[in-house]
Amino acid sequence: MIIFSSFSKFFNILGQIMAFLTIILLGLIYLNQIVPVQFLPEDFYNTLLNIKEYAVILTITVCGLSFACKRSIFIFIPFCLLAICALACYSITLF
Repeated sequence: MIIFSSFSKFFNILGQIMAFLTIILLGLIYLNQIVPVQFLPEDFYNTLLNIKEYAVILTITVCGLSFACKRSIFIFIPFCLLAICALACYSITLF
C-alpha cells in the first residue's frame, strides 16, 4: 500500500531546493575557513555554523521523506520516528 505518493513530488522539489541552499551555505563556511582574510563577521560565521548542522539534518530528512512516501506505511512511519528522534537527540546535545 503506497501512501502519500502525491506528496513525493513536493518533498522531492523541497529536497532539491534545500540541498542547493545547503551547498551554498557549506561553500560560504569552507571558503571563509581557507581564505587568509576572514570575509564573514565572527557573529555571522558562528550563526552559519549553527545553521549548518540543522540544514544538513533537515535536507537528509526531506530527501528521505521523498523516498519513504513512495513506499509502504511500514517504511514511512519508522522513518518519520527515526527522523524525529535524530533531530530531538541533536537538539538535546546542542544545549
